[in-house]
Amino acid sequence: MAHQLMRAVPRLVARRAFSTSLARAGGGAGGMPAWQVNPRNVYEDRPDFPMPNVPYVSELSDAQKALKAKEAGDWKSLSDEELKELYRLKFHKTLAEAEAPTGEWKTVVGGTSLIIALTFVLYIIQKKYAMPAMPETCNYEWQEAMMKKQLQMRNNPVEGLASKWDYENNKWK
Repeated sequence: MAHQLMRAVPRLVARRAFSTSLARAGGGAGGMPAWQVNPRNVYEDRPDFPMPNVPYVSELSDAQKALKAKEAGDWKSLSDEELKELYRLKFHKTLAEAEAPTGEWKTVVGGTSLIIALTFVLYIIQKKYAMPAMPETCNYEWQEAMMKKQLQMRNNPVEGLASKWDYENNKWK
């Protein structure tokens, strides 16, 4: 649903700009309202715009032409199959078929999981073979020894570590 929205936003913005400019200019092409103009004349199954300007089947066979001629008469004489076939000449899918879940989320989740797994494997390989060892200054023992040395030197006695150390009792204040 989100990818359909992302694809539809530029189209809707362009359609809005196009229809606004046509409305200011005096209407659409050939007496059609400006919002119905389809500049590409391409059939699209879109739930947000369920009535396309172009039929799904543009070139009719002889059987389809006979059915279209029969359509001009009484519709009660048409069978259910003929009505369905007439519908399929105009539309490729019903609204329920167009809005039916496709299962595309499984592909997205699988692809994302694959990328995360590959990234994790690459990180492990780099950590093991490419990255140098941690410097000794990152050791807890080295940092503790440096703190003791700074306290012995009474480094920064006003606001630093030495100001928080009680030198008479040898403990933190």
